[in-house]
Amino acid sequence: MGHRIMHRGLVASIPAALVLVALVAPSARADVLYDQTSLVGLPTVAAPAEYSFTESTGEALVLTLTDLQEPVAFSSLQVAVTVGNSLVGSGTVSASTHTATVDIPAAAGTYTVHVIGTPNATQGIGLFGVCVAAASSSSTCIASYSYSGNLFTPSAPSTTPSSGLDTTFTTSAAAGTYTVTITDDAFPAALQSISGGIALGSTAVANLPGTGSYSVTLSASTTYTLILGALASATLKAGLYAVHIADPTGATVFDRSIPVGTLPAATVVDNAVTQALNLTLTDDQYPAPLSGLGVAITEGSTLLAMLTSSGNVSSFNAPAGPVQIWQYAVAATQPGVYSLDLAPAAANSTPLLSTTQVVNPSGGSGNSYAFVLMLPAAGTYNLVVDDFQFPGALQSISSTVAQSGAVLTESANGDFTAAQGPVVVLVNVTPPASGIGVFGVTVQTSGASPQIEGQFTQAVGGVFNSQTITLGTSGNFTTTLTDLGFPAKFSDLGVLVSSAGQVLGKIYGGGSFNFAATPGTYVLTFIATPGAQNYGLYSLVVASAAATVTFTSSASSVTAGGTVTLTWSSQNATACTASGGSGWTGPESTSGTLAVAIAATETLTLTCSGAGGTATQSITVTATAAPSGGGGGGGALDISWILVLVGLLGVRSLRRSPALAGSAAVREPQRLF
Repeated sequence: MGHRIMHRGLVASIPAALVLVALVAPSARADVLYDQTSLVGLPTVAAPAEYSFTESTGEALVLTLTDLQEPVAFSSLQVAVTVGNSLVGSGTVSASTHTATVDIPAAAGTYTVHVIGTPNATQGIGLFGVCVAAASSSSTCIASYSYSGNLFTPSAPSTTPSSGLDTTFTTSAAAGTYTVTITDDAFPAALQSISGGIALGSTAVANLPGTGSYSVTLSASTTYTLILGALASATLKAGLYAVHIADPTGATVFDRSIPVGTLPAATVVDNAVTQALNLTLTDDQYPAPLSGLGVAITEGSTLLAMLTSSGNVSSFNAPAGPVQIWQYAVAATQPGVYSLDLAPAAANSTPLLSTTQVVNPSGGSGNSYAFVLMLPAAGTYNLVVDDFQFPGALQSISSTVAQSGAVLTESANGDFTAAQGPVVVLVNVTPPASGIGVFGVTVQTSGASPQIEGQFTQAVGGVFNSQTITLGTSGNFTTTLTDLGFPAKFSDLGVLVSSAGQVLGKIYGGGSFNFAATPGTYVLTFIATPGAQNYGLYSLVVASAAATVTFTSSASSVTAGGTVTLTWSSQNATACTASGGSGWTGPESTSGTLAVAIAATETLTLTCSGAGGTATQSITVTATAAPSGGGGGGGALDISWILVLVGLLGVRSLRRSPALAGSAAVREPQRLF
């Protein structure tokens, strides 16, 4: 397939192509197409907690982040505040006061609060509170601006079928009988065994010999150790169980689901409101069926839904808050592909998670990526895979396309024939020596005027994301990427804009580039690998390019009544206006040349505007006194000057005449002589 694997550099033109971004932030500037600030964390650290509030009065505020020390204090806890794509403040919680304070300057706008942290290594979870108050009365929190939440570290998968839990929990203010419930979720299969106990220091308090509910007498406001050991199925080597501890009043003091053996850490999504969800799991059976497949949805210790093979669960209830998605997939001797979709049951809702995953055989080398596309009709299509060489070239890349589990035959230029319905494109790559690369996949109709049916980009190595923007009009646009440096600079940061396999511009590390666009869809691909502190904050803005003006005069000084030739041009402008002189006023074209009579010293100004704003440039032309007439004739003008001035007045009158406004002959500078 190497004949279709292309190395692309920066290109000057843009073919029509690819769906408006769902994450475009609101902006007062109509020319802004994409304006987002993103906080990125490595997969091994606690997912950031973020929320927004809108301040309409423009009052100065003060934000206080508090480590609630529940169940124990964080190892580290930080907060950043942004407005639009600007960082306005940040802070780190003090180990002594367990608080951090950030002053928010007086300004109206929508603020986003980003909280990151490292929970205690033993507990793996921590609770925090954010209080936002007016600077004038910092002791009173504004309820609609404030927030409380938690961060927890994802569990690392094991290569063995057994896992141990050694953690702590703190009882409430109520002493008495606590209920400890241990449940085997039997996902993807039942555990072989589970047992443990509760201790206070070195003293055993309760024995927990297996699954079930246990009544345990505990003291109030005391920290206990919970120890459990679990052994998964010897065949599947993966399992999942839950622990729930309630005080005598029924209030929860511990509530978690724990993976066993090789089961990967959960993907956590935010379910904004209590609602019914639909879950769909599909083995795409390409290039071969998976030997094992399953998904479980939990909230705390509660199992909400589960599948252990392809299928769906419809309209199950989920509470508002974090939902954990546990995925189990094992390939046989060949790679496999599966698709997962978790979405609200309400029609036309945005999925909480929609993903297609490639599963390589155990011990396999290289990286495989799958892309699923729904073809609208049977016919001949074209597949092109592009190595974008950003930031480095891939060592190798190859691809195949399949439908209903069967690989389709491709011609030398990548044409293939398929039926209506889904096809799967599988791309196998070897990352560049630098560890990070980007490639693109385009599926289009064949022929002289191809229609794009699907377009994807994928980063190999590092943390990556992609978004799409649909443009309805032609224009020039500027892409600006900024590393906001919270909590530290990225080790790798870049963005690439592409369309139909063509790289239109790219930035590595930060900066700006311009690209020209016609109506169509464009893909933004980000690579963002945080630095030593495991998190990074960046902003990306795509907006109409700013207008520019070049405005010159043939002379900076002339004799009063003489003429200068003005020459101007502009970029990214749709209209220009002249001002500052009796012969230089009113609408002008966006570029041109014109002779203007200067009766007195004047500052001539040209203002041009476009979707990206307004640009202005001014020129001062000095008028000097005319030389005295021969023999001291008292300053009288000779007949030649009088004729020139009369001619100028006539031409300016014609130039401003509506009846002659469209005459090219009247606009030409030569008309003066």
